Amino acid sequence: MPNRDYIQTVVHELIKKYDTRDPFELCKAIGVEVFYADLGSLKGMYKYLKKNRFAVINEKLDSYSKTLVCAHELGHDILHQDLAKRVCLQEFMLYDMKSRPEYEANLFASEILLPDDKILTLAHDGYDIEQIAKALSIDINLVAIKISSLNTRGYQFNNVIDVKSDFLRK
Repeated sequence: MPNRDYIQTVVHELIKKYDTRDPFELCKAIGVEVFYADLGSLKGMYKYLKKNRFAVINEKLDSYSKTLVCAHELGHDILHQDLAKRVCLQEFMLYDMKSRPEYEANLFASEILLPDDKILTLAHDGYDIEQIAKALSIDINLVAIKISSLNTRGYQFNNVIDVKSDFLRK
């Protein structure tokens, strides 16, 4: 299983190579086909089948959630292809911290969608986690994962929230 440093390195290399943080553009660049379908309560899923890689995103999600789910599924593609060859990775909720692959895909999404410099600038200006999330119009749980990641790299932020595993439930 990949560790935090590996995930951060892979994300940095992807962003540098393709000059974008847009998960849809990154999927296209690396050959992951993105489809939309009515998935009911399912947010998205990732499958590797006969050398083809697919991310399916619930068409009923708002554009912000579609971007978040796409970044998450891209994380599965980069980190969990072997697992996806055996099972379809399905997201009924994001921020499921009980599953290591789900946590890793969430960390991957936080690294793609939240540049270090934006978080550090806002924190330096005195913003707390909730204020950072509001300023960036992004879910507080994703910010909490990113803050935790920054802390492992030597920063000392107070992470005062527990990541909620059910925040995207209807």
